[in-house]
Amino acid sequence: MDVPERVHLMPVGYENDRIVLPAQRLRADRVVLLDYEDETDHPSYGETVRERLEAAGIDHETVPCNIFDFYDSIGTVAELATRFADHEVYVNLASGSKVTAIGGMIACMATGATPYYVRAERYAAETDGDVAEGIRDVTELPTYPMDHPEPEQVAVMDYLAEEDGATKRALIEYGREAGLPFIADHEAANRKSEYRLLDSHVLDPLSETGYVEVTERGRSKLVELTEAGRNTLRAFRYLVEGSG
Repeated sequence: MDVPERVHLMPVGYENDRIVLPAQRLRADRVVLLDYEDETDHPSYGETVRERLEAAGIDHETVPCNIFDFYDSIGTVAELATRFADHEVYVNLASGSKVTAIGGMIACMATGATPYYVRAERYAAETDGDVAEGIRDVTELPTYPMDHPEPEQVAVMDYLAEEDGATKRALIEYGREAGLPFIADHEAANRKSEYRLLDSHVLDPLSETGYVEVTERGRSKLVELTEAGRNTLRAFRYLVEGSG
């Protein structure tokens, strides 16, 4: 029987104490570092952090993440939280950028991971260069359940992005080929019923949230992603990646 591990997701920003010291204090079994490798404008602490974790005997791995991009931050944290769903997942909101802190909190609300904040002992004005040094305390933060698009809705959004828009008929055919629940799990008596299933299970919810637009094109209706839809797809594409 596998014993759940304490897995900590840690963005790598401009400091390292608020990564390594919480991992030690909270007895992390594994740390996953979200590292943005761009030495031109972001001197990464990744190597220093990895060496310290190694010395502390804490298993770790590194995944790429643009910690200054809101949607990449949400998507990366949510994907990792889902990957380690059988374990206890914690997300450090103090070690990256403000963007990653907000994105990480949203990802926690969408996946049930536990966010926490680390208060440092000393901040920039009192340190030798790091943003923060030492840790004073670690506080778990409350979360509230948050709705996200259903996987079949994300699959349709992904298809729309690839095709740069599609007719409703094309979406129904795609849904049938991909085995999406809106068509695979329901009996449709005729074509009109298929359109109703597509609308009620997929397009109406996506239209209400502003993720897609439906316009008349001759006798057909063209469905296209909005900018909000493209951004949401970036955050939640992990729900369908690898599923087919």
